[in-house]
Amino acid sequence: MMEIKGLYKLKKTDQEKLIQTYMDAFQDYPKMMKAFPDKAVKTAALEATLRYYVAYDMEYGGAFALDHEIREGVCLVHSEEMHYTEERHKKAGSYSPEYQSAMARMTKEQQRRRIDLFEELDELEKGIDLPSPHLYADFLGVRSDFQKQGRGRKLMSHVCEYAKEQGLPIMLFTNTEEDVNFYKSLGFEIVDIVQSARFGFVNTYLVKEA
Repeated sequence: MMEIKGLYKLKKTDQEKLIQTYMDAFQDYPKMMKAFPDKAVKTAALEATLRYYVAYDMEYGGAFALDHEIREGVCLVHSEEMHYTEERHKKAGSYSPEYQSAMARMTKEQQRRRIDLFEELDELEKGIDLPSPHLYADFLGVRSDFQKQGRGRKLMSHVCEYAKEQGLPIMLFTNTEEDVNFYKSLGFEIVDIVQSARFGFVNTYLVKEA
């Protein structure tokens, strides 16, 4: 069981609070902004995406914050658990009523567009040479009113120390130059950059060796 010294490991009952923190932190998420220019649709697509993947991450890995207030969060999954089958998503609760409600706020065409976005991302990722095994850091986010206070850095520093103790490299990807510089300052190195032909987003993949 994944436990990280100095961090609070979220329980299932904390999941909704984490989702709300993420909804605030990622309101300007580049991939969603390019694919869904309409604000209401973008918000629905973001919520559906967060609910779908956070449920999986918490079931097969863990979610962590600095304390139980969950003003920030990061999800961690071992690479051996990253087999995104429908059956595993069902077991994790990815298709929750809240997820279904978010999806219902989109048209069928918009729902398909959200799926196409992540299917293209999966295809782009296949050509990247990533270390195996590794620890995948997913959705590092800080609530907007608590940003620029060092909370994300403190959270990731604990994660990096845990990964070092486990002898595991950490892999993640991000979309902005500011984020790339942040991770490089923590010792991450760029291993690849991919660009979406259809949706226009750029993903930078970074790894911090153990």
